[in-house]
Amino acid sequence: MATYSDYKIQKFDDFFTKKETWEQIAKYVPKNKVISMPFYSPYSKCNEWLGKYIDNKIIYQDEDFFNFDRGQIVCDNVPFSIKKEIINTLVKRDKPFMIIVPVSTICYNYCKILKNIQILIPQKRVSYLKCDENGNVNESKSSCAFDSIILCWKIHLENDITFM
Repeated sequence: MATYSDYKIQKFDDFFTKKETWEQIAKYVPKNKVISMPFYSPYSKCNEWLGKYIDNKIIYQDEDFFNFDRGQIVCDNVPFSIKKEIINTLVKRDKPFMIIVPVSTICYNYCKILKNIQILIPQKRVSYLKCDENGNVNESKSSCAFDSIILCWKIHLENDITFM
């Protein structure tokens, strides 16, 4: 029997949002704004998939998010293991964002810094593509173990809570 002391936490953030989720999000992306997708992976197609549904310029480059501030709006699936630091950085920069996060994120204390958040709720549970260290993307049909939302700040959506 394993005990808590035997448990080793694994940090793995290489999960990509599927095309159908980007299609749902696209209609809420403000027009005529430069979109930054700062969480780059050479194996992800997120910028291509979102780009099929919007006319905005998309910046998707291999740069360190914490050292570069590009675009007018961040729209991305953030690495969940550092979402607190990402949200704090976006607020400090006063950067509007639409980020995909577990729904439990809105329950954390650090979200108190967000005034006037808005939430997009997907039609069904978001599922992700898993990428291994060799760039192999697993397109398994298995369901995700948690629900996700799109947390929006300074996007000026019509409603504070929108069921997509």
